[in-house]
Order: sequence, then structure tokens, then C-alpha cells
Amino acid sequence: RSRKNRLPSLVVVPRSLVFNWLSECKRFAPRLRVHDYSTTSRNANEFESADVVLTTFGILQRDLEALCARRFDYVILDEAQMIKNDRTRSAKAAMALKAEHRLALSGTPVENHLGELFSILGFLNPGMAGSKTSALARDLSPDNAALVAEAVRPLILRRTKSQVLRSLPKLQEKV
Repeated sequence: RSRKNRLPSLVVVPRSLVFNWLSECKRFAPRLRVHDYSTTSRNANEFESADVVLTTFGILQRDLEALCARRFDYVILDEAQMIKNDRTRSAKAAMALKAEHRLALSGTPVENHLGELFSILGFLNPGMAGSKTSALARDLSPDNAALVAEAVRPLILRRTKSQVLRSLPKLQEKV
């Protein structure tokens, strides 16, 4: 689509990451028009002039009606483990968003049980895992857990600590 007809993308982050996203957008994609929809003076009418709309999980819940009234090109959840319980208001709000594409970023997609992963997968591809999968995932046998792990492997990009360490500069200490 031409830039004129392109839908904005919505990025939902914890409050503590708003500044990081704003500064990273400015640093790596300075031509992107970023609208900060996390302030007290937020205005949904400015979405049309934005390439990226940045908001928080809390505002997503509070302004759900205004956000669900719009369609987005991408909806990106940073720290997607915030929706790991599919019965929470955050998870239900994220599922209600309308988007052409969905992405979920998380360093910890599973902390306690596979139901957490299925909640995130349900956001990414509604209905993919079935309606009862989240509850069933809490009680998987080791054999079934291995099958599930194999099934979701193509959907997850994972880097190990050793892979990440190679791309980091040498540690420098300043006293």
C-alpha cells in the first residue's frame, strides 16, 4: 500500500518501556511518524497521521473501545508475557484488537505452565490452539509436552545466551 493508504501499527508495551521505544524509533527509523498514545493528553484522532502508535497495557484496557474501533497493520506486544493468563483484562483486550498482522515479543513465554504459551499463541493466531487448549496445557504429560514443543518450534525465534553474548561488546567496567 502507498504510505497514504497504509494503516498504522500499534505497539503495546509496559509503561517502563515507552521511553525506550520512542528513543529506539528515533535512532533506528527517524522517518517513522510515531504517535505516543501513553500520555494523559492522548488523542486517537492522531492515529491517521502516524506510522506507529505506541501505548501501554494499562491504557489498552482503559481505552479499549477507542482502540478496537480502529484497524491496524500490525499489533505488536512487547513483553507479551503480560497476557500469559488468557482470563486477564490485558489478555482479553489484546485479543479484541483488529490487525492484519500480530507479533509477540517475550523473553519468558513460559514461566509456570504451557497454558501461558497458548495464551500468547491465541493472540497471534486466534483459534489456532483451540478453545480448551489453555486449560489442557496445564495438565500435559511429558510425552504430550514434547509433542507440543515440536509443534510450536517453527513459531518461536529463540536465541540462547551464548548466541547473544557473541554479538555484545566486551564488558567494560568503570569505577
